[in-house]
Amino acid sequence: MHQEEATPDVVVSSTVVENSNINIPLIDPYKVLKEKYANYLGVPADSIINIKLYTFIDKWLNTPYKWGGTDENGIDCSAFIQRLLNEVYGLKIPRTSIEQLFTNRVEPFRSARYLAEGDILFFRTMEGKVVSHVGIYLHNYMFVNSSSSKGVSIANLKDPYWRQRFVAAGRIRVALAQN
Repeated sequence: MHQEEATPDVVVSSTVVENSNINIPLIDPYKVLKEKYANYLGVPADSIINIKLYTFIDKWLNTPYKWGGTDENGIDCSAFIQRLLNEVYGLKIPRTSIEQLFTNRVEPFRSARYLAEGDILFFRTMEGKVVSHVGIYLHNYMFVNSSSSKGVSIANLKDPYWRQRFVAAGRIRVALAQN
């Protein structure tokens, strides 16, 4: 005689456990990204909070420099900054470094002591030009840029090369740059 095994009823509960004393560690999906850029910048990983900015930088890091370039095959400094500000912050600024400095969308200032993440840095790397290079300030005197020697990379504003060529910084006037 064949005996059938009893199958237990499956009960699905939609009860949410409230006030539980169980601690489940949350996994930060951006931990590796934060640690990578914290290491580059010499800051604690928990100070890397603008994930959109660092994800953008990570996508472009080591992209070669190309004068007049605007894409992943090669990009110049001002196109990189224009794309970064548009894609990360939704802000629109002109295409060239000189236009970026003199647009009414940017409030220029001189002292590096007031720098904040997202400020534009302007440099004179060519004789006879007011400015000829731009980057975006990150933390700890470090900035991202697309340089002719390294492509998209992170550099130190205190490096003698950059320190001697620093002209001004600029803070985006958000209300004007969103149009």
